[in-house]
Amino acid sequence: MSEVKGVCDDIAHDLRTPLTRLIAGLERAQRRSLTQKEYASAIDTAIEDAKGLMQTFRALLRISEIEGSARRSNFTLVGFNQICADAVELFEPLADERGMNLEFKPCEGVDTVMGDSQLLFDAVCNLIDNAIKFSPDGSDVEVTVSADSNNCGISIRDHGPGIPEEEREAVFRRLYRSESSRHTPGNGLGLSMVSAVARLHEMSLQVHDARPGCRVDLIGKAQNA
Repeated sequence: MSEVKGVCDDIAHDLRTPLTRLIAGLERAQRRSLTQKEYASAIDTAIEDAKGLMQTFRALLRISEIEGSARRSNFTLVGFNQICADAVELFEPLADERGMNLEFKPCEGVDTVMGDSQLLFDAVCNLIDNAIKFSPDGSDVEVTVSADSNNCGISIRDHGPGIPEEEREAVFRRLYRSESSRHTPGNGLGLSMVSAVARLHEMSLQVHDARPGCRVDLIGKAQNA
């Protein structure tokens, strides 16, 4: 019940502002004598706000779909090295735009786990996107795959402000956004999706202080191909 209340509180807090902005913009356009160009601009703004709300609800539905999924029956052997290489390649242009070094360090041991490759790819992309978003221009983001005799893991490290220890569990709640990130674009659902994927795969998801920055580890049971 406490978790449900937390989700409801976050929805009320984070969706109230864009809904208020959308309604207020439409009411202003209705009251004023606007030119055709001004009306068109007001409509475009309302559409963009509505699209943002729709993206939030789609993300919520996506998380619910993952959490209620029986997709484990379709799991196959998945290589963490390949997933991370593809994700890094996707985000390299964004990192380059900000003068950042996005470095990938594959492992030489067993990098395979049982899982859904698309969901794991989406999770890694969310983690890399967050790392780039919250890191200063010109800094480094490191994506590392490591393995031992039992486990295989992915670590994404940035050089941003990090996540305070008291918030490291809360950041995985739907729509939760710390005060330091409220003015950063996003809907607070990326880490919730990563958490849902981790639970589906029975993987460990951990947040650490990288001194400086943050390191997020996604660790699963290694499987020999």
